[in-house]
Amino acid sequence: MSKASFERKAIGILYDFQKSRKVWGDLVSDGLTQANALVNVQLQQGAGYWPPALDQFLDLKDRFESKLQKKADALAMDFETTFTKMSAQYSKMKLQTSQFEYLMEEATEVFGEAYTYRDPFGTTCTLEQIWIQLERVFGLYTQQIALNREILDQLVARNQHQQNPAFSAPQPSSSSTSLQQEGSSITGVGVATLLSTQGLDSVGIHAPMPRDKDQGMILLSAWLNQPHLKTDALATFDEFCQVEMFEGE
Repeated sequence: MSKASFERKAIGILYDFQKSRKVWGDLVSDGLTQANALVNVQLQQGAGYWPPALDQFLDLKDRFESKLQKKADALAMDFETTFTKMSAQYSKMKLQTSQFEYLMEEATEVFGEAYTYRDPFGTTCTLEQIWIQLERVFGLYTQQIALNREILDQLVARNQHQQNPAFSAPQPSSSSTSLQQEGSSITGVGVATLLSTQGLDSVGIHAPMPRDKDQGMILLSAWLNQPHLKTDALATFDEFCQVEMFEGE
């Protein structure tokens, strides 16, 4: 295989990686809309207010509450679907990172260590330096997908609490467990950390939640800001790709 073929493959992998990141960003926006609507419905359910003048229309109250619950269930399902799509993009990024590592190993075997570790591959950087940048950014998404899973679980737990106040906390889902097995334990910023910094405990599941609004807003803020995806680090990576690999493309 020629060096030109290796270069095309490497650039192709980086293009695909950047495309996965773009789709991820779009899904963050979609998920925020769904999560915000879900929290609003949950707040309506948690308010539990019914005008005394309408006490005689208890059947209407039951229908209203049932309608709210169906809406909440549908929104929770939509949010879970968005997270599933996001997990698919994460899996693609993981594959692309592995492909680049394999490409680097293959290049070493075919062209020698100098081609991989010393000779400029892009404008100034070696193939190894590009790999280091790629792996570093993928590590941020590994942390963030775990946090997003926790946000989803918390919001779904809130929804189930509305249906049954005696609801018990769910066991970690298989997808959550698999993420942890991949080394995606939450470090630095987690939902519990975000709640505690606001003087709140983790979302209460076994007892009434007196500060649903505060907790809901924190969960929404965590989803919106994607705190593990450090803006400076990602901007540096984007600039790096543009200068080293994509200029003149």
